[in-house]
Amino acid sequence: MSRRRVTGRFYVLLLLVVAVACYFAWREFYPHTARTAVIGVASASDTRTMEGVIIRDEPVTSYEGTGRVSFVADEGEMVKAGDEVAYVYASGYSEKEMLKLEDVRQSIREYHQEILSNIVDQELERLDNNVNSKAVELKTLINHKSSGSLIRLVEQLEDAMLERQDYLSQNRREDPKLNQLYEEERNRENNIASWQTIQTASSDGMVSFYLDGCESFLSVDNLDSLTPEDIRAILNGATPESDDASRLLQPVFRLINTEKWYVMVLCGDASWTPVTGQEFSFQFSGYEDLVYSGVVTRIQKTDNETMALLEVTDPMGPMANVRCGEIVLGANLQGLLVPSSAIVNQGGQMGVLLSDVPGGTFIPVNVLSRGEAGVLISPTVEGALSAGQTVLLS
Repeated sequence: MSRRRVTGRFYVLLLLVVAVACYFAWREFYPHTARTAVIGVASASDTRTMEGVIIRDEPVTSYEGTGRVSFVADEGEMVKAGDEVAYVYASGYSEKEMLKLEDVRQSIREYHQEILSNIVDQELERLDNNVNSKAVELKTLINHKSSGSLIRLVEQLEDAMLERQDYLSQNRREDPKLNQLYEEERNRENNIASWQTIQTASSDGMVSFYLDGCESFLSVDNLDSLTPEDIRAILNGATPESDDASRLLQPVFRLINTEKWYVMVLCGDASWTPVTGQEFSFQFSGYEDLVYSGVVTRIQKTDNETMALLEVTDPMGPMANVRCGEIVLGANLQGLLVPSSAIVNQGGQMGVLLSDVPGGTFIPVNVLSRGEAGVLISPTVEGALSAGQTVLLS
């Protein structure tokens, strides 16, 4: 029987088998050094255009039934709790009642002049002159022969007339005809008061008589229940439907808290990743001269959009009568910088692997922005990461 001769190819194959076995044994007992990077510190600016809806603390005062409303406060006037804002006159009230009352008051003034024609009353003369002076000023302003505030001048004329009326009432003479006129005045005042309900301010705030029908739906009480679909519907011009009870109420005015309000923004860019507590500056289209700042208090994501709620404490200004519009939103971002290959996804949570133990420790992070220099991040738990630490790279 002949023996097979060992060739050089056999020894080459044997050496390869031994080399592979040695490599895997070395990998087992001497793990290879993983690629790592040192965490740095960086900043970035981020400016985007998106759509937003304003949500205000603006309770609406209403009345049941039908009637006529007479406004006491001015549009945009700041009032205190308890101040009179409007008078509501029930159905059936006629303006003729007020005209009759004014006729009686005119008769009182004329009769006073008649019985006092031979008596000098300097105080009454002063009050008459004040009324006449304000009336002349008002006429001059209406005829565009002077400038000033029409509303303010009307208020001054009304005050002057009331002051004169009070003086006449407090200094009445014992005269049967005069007493009869005062009695008629009192009866007509009581008659008007029986039709009248006084609406007062429930708290301090700014009065507005302009309503868009969204006040109850877009309220601070509903902040946590609003969805991206709700906000998108408002942006598309929808008005929430009222319940049956609300349909029976007639709105009179809203009382606005101008020192704390909210803006709900929608962004369709998946790269926009706001975090709770982050501050943004923003401007509404058409109001480029006004810059506000807001802090993110709530975030909700869908497949297509990110919705974020900004809490604003800047004075509201003209935004008191704006509901929605295009917004330019900007932020100066400060965070930790890592290479893009350091970002990993575990169960839908973005994070990095801190190189402190073999295989690393997963640290959840918020991705603030991505750029050529790397990814700007912040840990979801404050203090979990810091500059100078090392992270694993994939």
